[in-house]
Amino acid sequence: MHDVAVLDELKVGGLTLRGITRGGIETCLMVPELGVMFDVGMCPPGALKYDNILVSHGHADHLGGVAYLVSQRNLMRAPPPAIHLPQEVHEPLTRILRAWAEIEGFDLKWQLHGHAPGDRFSLGGGLARGCAATCLRTTHRVPSLAWVVERTTSRLKPEYVGLPGPEIAELRRSGADVLDAHTEPLLCVTGDTQIEFFHQHELARRCRVLVYEVTSWTDERDVEQTRRWGHTHLDELVAASEQFTGEALVLVHRSMRHSRAEAERLARERFPAGVRDRVVVFGH
Repeated sequence: MHDVAVLDELKVGGLTLRGITRGGIETCLMVPELGVMFDVGMCPPGALKYDNILVSHGHADHLGGVAYLVSQRNLMRAPPPAIHLPQEVHEPLTRILRAWAEIEGFDLKWQLHGHAPGDRFSLGGGLARGCAATCLRTTHRVPSLAWVVERTTSRLKPEYVGLPGPEIAELRRSGADVLDAHTEPLLCVTGDTQIEFFHQHELARRCRVLVYEVTSWTDERDVEQTRRWGHTHLDELVAASEQFTGEALVLVHRSMRHSRAEAERLARERFPAGVRDRVVVFGH
């Protein structure tokens, strides 16, 4: 059983990040304000209530609990969640879920949606009203995606800002288009990736909150070794970090070789002054 205490929680940029992220062990990140969950991990406490799940890749530490999640949602008579994942994972995961339905002896229901880099879709209404998810290719050992959530809202066109409310209302009644659509990149969750993703995607670098993996933090596993396994080393992100223009750079997927205290100390010591106050270490 999971211990709820292993879940970390961080409030940043108007969002709550809740979950577990241990390199090679388990990754699942929930964002209640958006009604969306990133990866499944081993289906930690709270995971069953999310209807939208965005999966980075098919490694077991990120997706191992999916059959249990699907089974439990069926048991609860809840609708199957929409599970969005790399298109390369769709067919083999379908085989796994069919086999699990046979093993359990239940007519399990699921919704899998395979995606190619660049795909974009609405996250629906409710908590995610006005929000859309876009997937971007990451560089890992297997096909993998980062997910960007953007929110589109309406704002007064600059020429109408400052006008009295009754005057704006009259303009609208006369048929004037007084609003512009404004799209803000709220959140990017990279999943597992090499540093190339950070360099290649300006959209991710300007998200209000960027959740980025840093698996290795010292020379105990150097940059070359880290890259061999499809991950990012602290040295690489520190060198590129001033390109980040958002509010919070949240570091996840820390190897069990490194304690949180060590990671927080290294973040304070290593990141440039212009970025340091926006860097947060996540995960117990």
